[in-house]
Amino acid sequence: MRGIRRWATMCRLSMWILMLIAFPAGAAYDETEYLKSEAFLAKVYGENVPSISLMPLRGDTRKRAEAALGHRYSGLRLRYWLQNGTSAWIIDEKSKDMPMTIGIGINPEGEIAVIELLVYREPRGGEIHQAAFRKQYLGLRLTGNNALSGPVDGITGATLSVDALNRVAAMALVLHQSVQGETIP
Repeated sequence: MRGIRRWATMCRLSMWILMLIAFPAGAAYDETEYLKSEAFLAKVYGENVPSISLMPLRGDTRKRAEAALGHRYSGLRLRYWLQNGTSAWIIDEKSKDMPMTIGIGINPEGEIAVIELLVYREPRGGEIHQAAFRKQYLGLRLTGNNALSGPVDGITGATLSVDALNRVAAMALVLHQSVQGETIP
């Protein structure tokens, strides 16, 4: 009798281990890559993509970037590209549960010229990758309170994703001003 209980316990334990291996916790989230970083940079700069730079995030720049994000940014440095007054930023930001990767290109006038969803990792809300939605961001600037200069219509069921995209767009505009040595108008 004791041997049968032991055998049954071992079988149940083995099944649990197999299930954990076969279905890891992160498997519930699909990772959809809409655009590679290289293709995003080609949209911003054409064939002459500048070399990557690193911006240490500290002081007033960190304060303004975090104000635009609405929370503390965990990174110490941000990678960016800068050429002829145009900057490009690739930033990860949490949507609901998982981060999404966003590329933002800002022209010399300080307006959003390109905005792309590079990677999306949530089961819902991926509609923000649609060009018709992202078109709303083109031409937006930064206001004096580190917000976007115009409204952005949301998407039903994707409120957190839209909010995250808004925050990253504002953060990229703050960072653009910082690398350009500009102050808020």
